Amino acid sequence: MNNCTNTGDQSAPRAIKDVKAGDIIVSAHWGEAKVLEVLTHIFFVSDWDDFEGGGNWWTFSEAEKAGWKIKGSEEDTTRIIDGKKYKLIEE
Repeated sequence: MNNCTNTGDQSAPRAIKDVKAGDIIVSAHWGEAKVLEVLTHIFFVSDWDDFEGGGNWWTFSEAEKAGWKIKGSEEDTTRIIDGKKYKLIEE
């Protein structure tokens, strides 16, 4: 018998459907947005790279198809150097 217990470890990967208000969403194309509200099948995020501005409502399936990730749930390969964003690649 396999017994699994959720210890609340936030370093474990979380699916986008597990997003919570206050989480930061990362998009390879648009940057980062803050989750402001979560309902049953949709969530509302701030503007991209402007956590104070209101953005849009998104469904979980739209976010998954776009490849969005919850920041901190997986390795972040984006680095900001001198105000410019760079994506790390493996050679």
